[in-house]
Amino acid sequence: MTSVRGVVALLSWTRIRSLVAWLVVLAGGCAIAVALYVAFQLWDHGRSASPDNLGNTRAAALLPLRPTQSNVLKFAIIGDINNRPRTFEAVVRRLKEEKDVDLLVLLGDCVSRQELSLHQYFISEFAETCLTIPTFVVAGNHDVKAGMFFYDGFEQLYGPANFSFVSHDCLFIGLGGIHSDQKQLETLSFLEATLATQRARAKKVFVFMHYLPKASEDIPTDGMTYEKEFQNLFEKYRVSYVFGGHYHRLARTEVNGVVYLVTGGGGARLEKDRFGDIGLFHHLTLIKVRDNSVCEHVIPIHAASQSDRFLEKIERLGITWALPCVEHHMMTSAVLAAAVVVLCAWGVTDRIRSLLRFRRPPRPVAP
Repeated sequence: MTSVRGVVALLSWTRIRSLVAWLVVLAGGCAIAVALYVAFQLWDHGRSASPDNLGNTRAAALLPLRPTQSNVLKFAIIGDINNRPRTFEAVVRRLKEEKDVDLLVLLGDCVSRQELSLHQYFISEFAETCLTIPTFVVAGNHDVKAGMFFYDGFEQLYGPANFSFVSHDCLFIGLGGIHSDQKQLETLSFLEATLATQRARAKKVFVFMHYLPKASEDIPTDGMTYEKEFQNLFEKYRVSYVFGGHYHRLARTEVNGVVYLVTGGGGARLEKDRFGDIGLFHHLTLIKVRDNSVCEHVIPIHAASQSDRFLEKIERLGITWALPCVEHHMMTSAVLAAAVVVLCAWGVTDRIRSLLRFRRPPRPVAP
C-alpha cells in the first residue's frame, strides 16, 4: 500500500513538474519575444531623425520654400490619431499618393493621454512615415491638461498653440488654446485681432480647432464655455470653414454662411454615440481651393487589423511605459531578466530530458 502511494505521489510530482516546465517555457518565451520586438521597434525609432516639418513654427517657415500651383491651393486634414500609428500610417500612405499638397493640419488628440512620453512616441512615429509636407498641430484635450502636460510643454514640442499664416491669399488660423476658460479668453483675443487685421486681404479664411462651437444641434461637439463668442466672430468676419475633430467621425454643417466640418477619422477608435453610424469611418480629408470654389474630398481608409492593433499596443506600452521603468530600476530589471532567462533555460532543459527519456528504448528483461 505504501509503495502504491509512493508511485502515485511520484506520478503527481512528475505531472506537476512537467506542467510547471511548460508554463515557464511558454511564459519565458513570450517575455523574450516581446522584449525583442520592443527592442527592434526602439531601434527602428532611433533610426529616424526628428522631423523638421512637424510643428507650427517649423511648418510656417517651410511653406514659402515649397513649389506650388499658382491658382490652386490644396491642403490635407487629419484628426484624432490617439497614438494608433497603424491606421495613421495608412492615412499617410494614401496622402502620399496625392500630388501638390501644400500643407497638412492635425486637429489634435495626436496622443491618447497628456504625457510627454506619448508625445515623443507620436513624434517618432510621425518621423517614420517620412512625410515631408509642412504639418501644423492643433492641441486637443488628450494632448494637454493642467498638472500633467500643459501648454508650456506642448509649445516646446510643436510651437505656439495659437497661430496664423497666409497661403495663396487665404488666411489660416489655428486655435489650440481652448482647453481652459483662461486660454479660451486669450484665444478669443488672438482670433479677433488676427481677423480684424488680415480678413480684408484674404480670399478665404480657414480656422482649425479641436472642439467646435455648438452652432447647431447637428454639429458633433462637446462645446466650449465661450462658444457663442467664437461663433459671433466667425460670422462677423465671414470665416469660410471651421474644421474640428474630437468626435471620431465625419460631419458637415453650414450655419449662417460658415461651414463647420468635423473630420476626426485619423486613427482613434470609432464609437457610436447619439449620431449613430453617420460618418463613422476612418478617413483623410483634402480641401482644394480655386479662385471661386472650394472642393472637399473625403477618402475612406481601412482600419488596422486586430493583430496590428495588438502589436501597436505592445509597442506603445513597451516604449512609453516598460522602458522608462527599466531605466529607473536598472538593478531590479537586471535581476528579473536574469531570472526569466534562468527559468526559461531550466524549463527547456527539463522538457528535452523528458523527451529523451520518453524515446529511450526499454531495458531488456533478464531471463
